[in-house]
Amino acid sequence: MITVVWFRQDLRVHDQPLLHRAAALGAPVVPLYVLPAHWTVPGPEGEDRLGAPKSAFLEECLAGLSLSLEALGLALVTVVASPVTLLDDWHQREPLQVVTAEADAPEEAQAIASLRARGLTVHEVGSRTLLAATALPWQGTFPATFSRFRRQVERHSGPFVDRPEGEPPALGSALAPPVPAGTKGVAPVLAQRRAGWQRCDKDYFSLPGGEQSARQWLQRYLFDARHIAHYKQTRNQLIGEGYSSRLSAALAWGCLSVRQIWHAILEYEQHYGANSHSYWLRFELLWREFFHWSLREHGVQSFCFTGLSDRQAEPPCLDSLAQRRWLAWQSATTGLPFIDASLRELLATGYVSNRGRQVLASFLVQDLGLDWRLGARWFERHLVDHDVASNWGNWAYIAGYGHDARGGRRFSPTREWWRHDPDASYLYYWLPELAGLSRAACLECHFRSVDQYHELAYPAPVISLPDSDRVVS
Repeated sequence: MITVVWFRQDLRVHDQPLLHRAAALGAPVVPLYVLPAHWTVPGPEGEDRLGAPKSAFLEECLAGLSLSLEALGLALVTVVASPVTLLDDWHQREPLQVVTAEADAPEEAQAIASLRARGLTVHEVGSRTLLAATALPWQGTFPATFSRFRRQVERHSGPFVDRPEGEPPALGSALAPPVPAGTKGVAPVLAQRRAGWQRCDKDYFSLPGGEQSARQWLQRYLFDARHIAHYKQTRNQLIGEGYSSRLSAALAWGCLSVRQIWHAILEYEQHYGANSHSYWLRFELLWREFFHWSLREHGVQSFCFTGLSDRQAEPPCLDSLAQRRWLAWQSATTGLPFIDASLRELLATGYVSNRGRQVLASFLVQDLGLDWRLGARWFERHLVDHDVASNWGNWAYIAGYGHDARGGRRFSPTREWWRHDPDASYLYYWLPELAGLSRAACLECHFRSVDQYHELAYPAPVISLPDSDRVVS
C-alpha cells in the first residue's frame, strides 16, 4: 500500500495538512499534481482555463513545490490527465490510498466521489479555509448574506483559527507507478501555453509563483515595509508596490495557507497594535471564507445564469452586436480608456486591482449587456490569482444573481477612474497612446463619437455611457 498525496490548489509543504495526514497513515508517499486535461480545452463559454501569465505562475509554483519535496526526499509527479483515470489506473497496478484537500468546487467533489466509487480510499483534509468543516459557527441554513455570516463567525471574539502546523513531517518515499502511455507531462504543456510570456518588473503584479516567494513577500508586506499600516486606505488604488496585500495568488494556489496569513496578521497586531487596517485585511479574508463555504453549500447552482436568486431570466443572446462587444472586450479595444487599461493590465500581467475587477464586471454586465458567466470564465482563464469561489461569487454578486442580490451593481467607469487614479498614472502606463492628453481630455475620451475616433490612434467607444457618467466629482 502506498499513499498518493494529490495536490491541487495547495502547492506548499509548510502548514500542509495533507503531508501530516499522510505521515499519520504510515505508508510510503508519492506526491502527485495532475493538471486536469479539460483545463486546456475551451468550455461552454469558449474559454479554456490557462492563459499565458497564469500558466507561467503555475509553472513557478510547481517548480518550487518540486524543490521543497526533494528536500524531504520525495519526488513530485506532474502529469496532464484526468485525475480519476490516472489514479484508478495506478490503483489497478498497486493498491493505494489518496490524501487530498476537501473539494472546493463541484467538479472536484465529483472526481473524489468517482474515485471512491471505483474502490479507492480517499482521505479528504481541510486545507483551504479558516474554519474547520466540523466546527462551523452557524446551524442549519447557510447565512444568506456576508453580514450575517460575519456576525456569526465573529461571535465570542471569533473566529477561532487553528495555528499553522509548521514544518513538514518526515515521510517515507515510494516509487510512483508508471503513467499510462501517451500521458503528457505538465512542464512542457505550461511552457508552451505561456508562449514566451515574461514577467515585467515594472508592472505592479510581478511576484513570481511558489511558496518561497510568497513567504518572503508576506514578511516584507507585514513586518519589513509594514505596508499593511495603510491597507484600508490604499486597497482601492490601481498601481504601486504596496497599496494592496498582493497575497491573492499565493492564496489561490495554496503557496500560503489562509491560516498562515491570518496568524501572521495577529502577530503583526501583537507587535504594532491592532487597527482598522489590519482588521480590514482579515475582513477581506472573511469575504474569501464566505464565498468558499457558499460554493460548498450551493454547488452547481453557483454557475447557473440566475445563480442563487429566485429570479426568472434567460441569458442574453450572443447575437452579432453582442459578438462585436465581446470581441472588443477580449482585445481590450472597447474605446473606454479605464476599461481598456484594466483589460490590458489583466492580459499583460494576469492581475488587475480589486476596484478594476468590480468596474470590469459591472461594465460587461450592466453596460455591454453580456452574460456574466462569459466574464467569469474569461477571468478564470487570465487571472493568476483565480479562486473559483471568490471569482464566480463576485461576478454573480455584481450581476444581481448572487448573495444579497438587489438587481446587480453598476460602477461608473469614469467616476471610479477619476476617484482612484488622481494623476492618471495608471491610464498613461497602460495606454501610452493617451499620454499626451490631459486628465480632463482622457475623461472626454470615454464619450467620443464614432466620427471623432480618427483624432487619436485609439478606437471610439463601443457603447455610449450615460451622460450622468460625465459628473465625476
